[in-house]
Amino acid sequence: MSRRVALLAGAWVLSGTSLLAQPLTEQAALQRMRAEYPEVRALRLQVRELDADVRLRTLPTNPTVSYTREDAGLTVDDFLVVSQELPWRGRRRLLREVADRQVSAAEAGADASMLAAESDLRLVFTDLLVAQARASSLQTGKNELASLASVLVAREEQGEGSRFDRLRVEREVAEVEADLAATDIARDVARTRLASFFRPGTAAASLSVVGSLDERPALPGITAAAAADQRADYRALTLDEARWAAERRAAERLRLPSASLAGGLKRAETAGSSDTGYAVTAAVSVPIFSRGQAEVARADAGRARAAAERVALAASIAADVDAARAAALQYRELADRYQADSVDRATALVAIATAAYEEGEYGILELLDAHRVTLQTRLRQIALSAAARRGAIALDRAVGRQVMP
Repeated sequence: MSRRVALLAGAWVLSGTSLLAQPLTEQAALQRMRAEYPEVRALRLQVRELDADVRLRTLPTNPTVSYTREDAGLTVDDFLVVSQELPWRGRRRLLREVADRQVSAAEAGADASMLAAESDLRLVFTDLLVAQARASSLQTGKNELASLASVLVAREEQGEGSRFDRLRVEREVAEVEADLAATDIARDVARTRLASFFRPGTAAASLSVVGSLDERPALPGITAAAAADQRADYRALTLDEARWAAERRAAERLRLPSASLAGGLKRAETAGSSDTGYAVTAAVSVPIFSRGQAEVARADAGRARAAAERVALAASIAADVDAARAAALQYRELADRYQADSVDRATALVAIATAAYEEGEYGILELLDAHRVTLQTRLRQIALSAAARRGAIALDRAVGRQVMP
């Protein structure tokens, strides 16, 4: 029985490991981030904390219960009184509006932070995708050169090849191996950064991604002017401005006098006899020295600051959208044009140079140059496709578009 349990446990661990090792798509990585990233939970708790904090201002004041005993010679008076402030100025309703706007602004700010984290993950995902594509192209180039080197070694052993040709090819293999090692470092760095978006302790070495750099999803067609209304950070400033306007209206109510009402029981004892009755007190606080001037000034300053930040952000959004759209479109056109004009032609160079080398028309340098140009063309195509992908991510962030609900 224990052996069966051990086998089942081992199978479960292996299956879990294989699931973790499965390549992630961009959508799967985003979903996992939303479920595991500690900052996502922190953003939600931050909004809940603010909500609980601002609601304290909207609670009615607590009643006051007091007991007083007065002893003057033969007379003893006992008072039991309950006092309550009267909410007749309407400040609590305005403070509830302030709280609602403040919480809504915090939620919009959390959405903006979430979009920034999503964009950062997509950029890291692209870095890892690029590293994997570069490693694949470099490995292909290395294999082709290594195959050529093995042929030259065999020819040299048979006395038909040139030692210079063999050494020159081996030198080229070493160069590609150095580039491949550097690419492996970049891949490991990207894996580590990607793992930081998931549950703490996620093994970076287990992460790999899948996707095509040549994908061309539709770019958002929203205008720069309309993008501001869609951006969560712009919405947060708009709500903050409205919140300070409500704060000012609430502060203006401090010019009105506040009132409180107290009532209770009175018991009087005189020369052995006692009697009971009631006590009623009405009090009014006259706003002479403090009339809410500081609160009004603070609200005006806060509203002016939020308005200025909103105007500045609108200008920044317009510039970001225009720049990101131009970059995304131009890099897409450049990548597609380079693919059509250069990549296919470069692939044919190796076949032509190899045939010419075998016929004695080309030397080893011309053949290696063909290999180098072909490899560089593949790597340049990867770089241009990655730039187009990063441009699309920047445009999504500029217009405030999330790629998943």
